[in-house]
Amino acid sequence: MSILANYYRLPPAERQKVTHDQAAWDEFRARLTKAQFEAIQAISKLNVDGLSREERYAKINAVLKAHRDPRQFNMEKDWHVIAYLLSGDPKIKEEHIPNNPLHNVIFGGFKTSVVTGYGPARYFDSKLVSESAAALAGADRKVIAARYNPAEMKKLDLYAPTEESERKAILNVIEEFTAFFKKAESNHEDVLAYVS
Repeated sequence: MSILANYYRLPPAERQKVTHDQAAWDEFRARLTKAQFEAIQAISKLNVDGLSREERYAKINAVLKAHRDPRQFNMEKDWHVIAYLLSGDPKIKEEHIPNNPLHNVIFGGFKTSVVTGYGPARYFDSKLVSESAAALAGADRKVIAARYNPAEMKKLDLYAPTEESERKAILNVIEEFTAFFKKAESNHEDVLAYVS
């Protein structure tokens, strides 16, 4: 079983509504799960017989893009590797640490009373979204790339360590994550973070 990190952008009033109580949260998560299931169903109905590998991937990616909710960011199981690359700290410290936005973007945020998967859902209000967006955009990409050492990450016992062949994809996740927080900032949205 994988521990997956998920983020969702939404207006502050909507964030307050879905984190008001467990029932509201469960309804929100059910909508997200239904949308994911519909995307999987659409892919399963694709006819890719006779297509080249590239054509199959293009067709599948087109369906995924059509069903993808742009307000959602799934870091999947790469959260610990990303946390390490951003902060240089391999320890899992599930707490909000003031003035440490590169730690907080993975392990911080304000806790809510609703639980999902592996603990409470957390949120980033406009102040934390701005801090996170600025920290992510300003993070030294050369330092991050230099930290990407699969052998060292295995020694550090990071959750779901990656291979050298995944370097480009993982570094791209950081760029997409940065864009996600910048979009939340420009749209004046809060960000929900939850682990499932």
